Amino acid sequence: MLRPSLMPTTVHLYDLKPPDRPRWVSGDQYPRALVRSLLSPWRGRPPGGLAKVTTNLGLGLSQIGQPFVLHSQPDLPPAGSLVGILHGPHDQVRRVAGSTRCVTGVGVLDFPDQWPTMFADTQAVFHLQACQWAADYYRPYFGDHLRIWPVGIETERHRPRPDVTKEFDFLVYDKLRWPAEHPEPDLLERTLAEIKRRNLKHMVIGYGRYPKGRENSYHALLARSRAVLFLCENETQGLAYNEALSMDIPLLAWDPGRWLDPNRHQHGLSNCPATSVPYFDGRCGEKFADLAHLPSTLDLFLERQRSGCYRPREFVLENFDLGQCAQKYVRLLNQARDGI
Repeated sequence: MLRPSLMPTTVHLYDLKPPDRPRWVSGDQYPRALVRSLLSPWRGRPPGGLAKVTTNLGLGLSQIGQPFVLHSQPDLPPAGSLVGILHGPHDQVRRVAGSTRCVTGVGVLDFPDQWPTMFADTQAVFHLQACQWAADYYRPYFGDHLRIWPVGIETERHRPRPDVTKEFDFLVYDKLRWPAEHPEPDLLERTLAEIKRRNLKHMVIGYGRYPKGRENSYHALLARSRAVLFLCENETQGLAYNEALSMDIPLLAWDPGRWLDPNRHQHGLSNCPATSVPYFDGRCGEKFADLAHLPSTLDLFLERQRSGCYRPREFVLENFDLGQCAQKYVRLLNQARDGI
């Protein structure tokens, strides 16, 4: 056992929640919160990406033996603490970051101009983005304060399942959110037509619309699938597709190469590079930029899959080990506290 003087400093993590306010009558937020808590086990809503970042970082910190406290309210930490603010309303972030040196992100800002004076207003030292393309848009505002940090993946939970029979050639993952922004209309329908034309067995699953609302139903379908057809405009990390790769399931991914979030126009970012698969190499599968390239890319994908060319789990183990990603996060917190 470590002597008290050698015990690691506790990390204070903040996943800040806006205060619950009355909806119909004064004080009704309290019984509503109780009802939500009681119904939670049966509602089956899959966690969002930011919630999974918090969960997976906590798992990684536990794996490396790093003590941490998770705060949902802007309670001030003890002096000299290691402080990371993952997510939260700006007024609450300001309260914590204004009192102590800390690291913010990956979920504090949606666009860099939402708070361009954050480093002047607070004692924040670094701001995190999950990948290179997203960081590129923050760098003109935050300069050397920018750091890139992706969260780890539960690779032991998301393992290959050789005991499960493969029923589908493709699990089609539909995370298309902004079809009005697509350079080509009817992307999903036209992609499925190409799959059907080849008599490839498939199933479609929608982001946030998993069978029975359960996240484990997505993982069960992955286990029954030989590959994933990933349809999404942009990702900053893409935890769902990372989990597929962790299960050694290769991806055929649509990657339009542009940032398609319609809110970008309000921030002067109308024509910007981006990607749907920010963490990806030749071991993971193939990408196609438009429907004209889908048939040839699909042929190449199927050929390489049959030849055993893909090693997606190897890629994930190299890049998204829970403990290694947590260690990198703690190093950033130490550098922020110590002014390195």
